[in-house]
Amino acid sequence: MSAATQQTRAKILQTAEKLFAKRGIDQSSIRLINQTAGQRNSSATQYHFGNKSGLIAALFDYRMESINERRLQMLAELETAGRTDNIRSMVEILVNPLAEQLNRNSAARYYIPVASQVIGHPRYYKIAQTRRIHGTGLKRLIQMMKIVLPALPEELFMQRFGMALRQIFNELSDYQRLYLANVRAARPDMALFISNLIDAVTAQFTTPISQQTRQELEESRRKSA
Repeated sequence: MSAATQQTRAKILQTAEKLFAKRGIDQSSIRLINQTAGQRNSSATQYHFGNKSGLIAALFDYRMESINERRLQMLAELETAGRTDNIRSMVEILVNPLAEQLNRNSAARYYIPVASQVIGHPRYYKIAQTRRIHGTGLKRLIQMMKIVLPALPEELFMQRFGMALRQIFNELSDYQRLYLANVRAARPDMALFISNLIDAVTAQFTTPISQQTRQELEESRRKSA
């Protein structure tokens, strides 16, 4: 891929990301993205990404590369420090690479609100679930968390992990929108907010399984047997 092509793709992705974050995915057409990105060729966005699904998938790959690298770095530091038995430390690795985008000067400052829309979108949610090109850090983290939580059945662990990711993206997205809009009164101190979010997600993984949930799990297994 030539330097000119890479530059064009990056321009379109950054433009789409900003429009998606500010206007919404469904309110941002391919035509609007193409025009806002200053592309003289009216088919440039379709040429590079095909359709909106292809554009969103490319955006995930574009932003998740550095987030994945940061997560892998944090995992290596955790292992070096011998803290792989600490569930809160693992949740920090889940949260912090994303929370670090909550900065007006971050190149990816619009990514979190976009990702939050995608994971709950009836048409595009599978993109967030199936993009694996930069998911090695997340995969390793899941493996390590399962070791620390051996009493949590696989089905419940994966449900709680999905719930945790949605909570993280939604909470960070709400905070980021207020941050970008300079609405200070409605948002807490950033460090306090992130630390409390980590506490809340940690509790989500470690809370005991109720008898009712165990019964529902047994019934679910029976039905699928």
